[in-house]
Amino acid sequence: MQYLVTFNFKSTKFNFATMLKLIRIKLFFILILILCSSTSIRILGQETEPSPWSRFGMGLTIPTLSSPQLLMGGVSSPILDGYVINPDQPASAAGSVTTLFQSSIHGTRANMVEGDSTATVNSGSPGAISLVVKKPGGKTAFMMGMMPYSAKGYNVSRSFNDSLNNDIGNIHETYSGSGGTAKSYLGLAHAFRGKKWVSAGDTDSVLVSNRSLFIGAQVSFLFGEVISTGRFDIEDVTYLDNRTSTSMRHRSLGGLLGIQAYHLLWTKYDEQRNFQGSATIYGGATYSPESMLYTDYEKIVETVQLLSSVETAIDTASYINELDAEGRIPSKFSAGGALVFEGANGRRLLISADYMEEDWGAISDSFEIDLLEGDATWAKASRTSFGISLKPKSNGTSNNILFRSSYKAGFAIDAYPISYKGSQLSGWRASAGITIPLEGSRSTSRFHFGVEMGHRGLDSDNGTVFEGTLEESLLKVQFGVTLAPFFKNLWLTPKLYD
Repeated sequence: MQYLVTFNFKSTKFNFATMLKLIRIKLFFILILILCSSTSIRILGQETEPSPWSRFGMGLTIPTLSSPQLLMGGVSSPILDGYVINPDQPASAAGSVTTLFQSSIHGTRANMVEGDSTATVNSGSPGAISLVVKKPGGKTAFMMGMMPYSAKGYNVSRSFNDSLNNDIGNIHETYSGSGGTAKSYLGLAHAFRGKKWVSAGDTDSVLVSNRSLFIGAQVSFLFGEVISTGRFDIEDVTYLDNRTSTSMRHRSLGGLLGIQAYHLLWTKYDEQRNFQGSATIYGGATYSPESMLYTDYEKIVETVQLLSSVETAIDTASYINELDAEGRIPSKFSAGGALVFEGANGRRLLISADYMEEDWGAISDSFEIDLLEGDATWAKASRTSFGISLKPKSNGTSNNILFRSSYKAGFAIDAYPISYKGSQLSGWRASAGITIPLEGSRSTSRFHFGVEMGHRGLDSDNGTVFEGTLEESLLKVQFGVTLAPFFKNLWLTPKLYD
């Protein structure tokens, strides 16, 4: 890929849209980036979204951090956009216009409230790294990448006075956790296309693509480590303190199947064969079968004492070490649909909806070790998403890039796979953003920017949040980029001459 960076030193103007024109990014270096990233779990899998709710299980399961989908509430199964990558839908790779590379960065500000206590946490992390390799005009595509799956990041404490047990005085409890899991994947997709002639006036016709079917499959590997530490500190130095450390290293081999299709409802051309408008319906679904989860589990309970400001282990009260403890990751499915309306003036409107479900409660008895601990239980996870995308009309002569950008918004209702004391953890997210074409790069590259706000807490039977329990208000900002080759770099296309 060939890109160009230009700086105008004679004036204060800086053309950001042409920044990528001088940077030569080759496929080899993109592959090296993915391979290097896959050697470090901490890059993608750890502390992606710090939350006290992440102390249970493998951590807090998070939506796939892929900007084009998050801008529309996480809608993924029905969306077919050839200029971006959809890592949650393997069939979508066959619809890509060419080879693509995509990644993003995400920043989060979480305000937490529990009773009279409040706290604010700021964090940031990279998003999914994805690559699609496809010949322009071809029907088969390969895809690969890595994405965060779950995150454990919290540090909570409480202090109290115990006057009942021998009047031992002030006690300070601290609970902390770190780590997470990530998922790498390799996929293949193929397209089946149909065409038909539509009338253009009374005496002419135009050949258009009226229906297509896309199928795809991924093989994925889930890996990562989560660590939890609990401390029981007694202020009186005549008493020993307690420290409990737990480490769980997870791994699982799984798969994902996907299918997408679209059908042209109607289209219209004038007598000069100029496009006048069309309407298209899209549909898609994914299914991930149940897979085995293997865990190396280690738990140590120690009595400790603070000596010269250094916490020193005095004795080991308990030690558990289990290798390859078995469990299961439940099957997951998603399905959705979309309607697209396009006009002769360049306007494009997309309306979509998507639903996902994953029942962790159905496999709760399959674990040889207790991943959750405490008062938490497994529950059925789900996500209902709605999204809209609008590209405004353009007369083709305006130099304003905003008229050639796409504006997106979405809303999602999340139910997490955790119930605490009989109430399930749930929340909602609202997002909005823009996708801007990097026209100065002389390619189909895109820049994505979006914001998201949401809320997370325990729901009662009537849908309200339980009083006195932890509530989180989230504000997120994301920047992403989808890079395509320079238009003269016809990768995977045989040369017509030497």
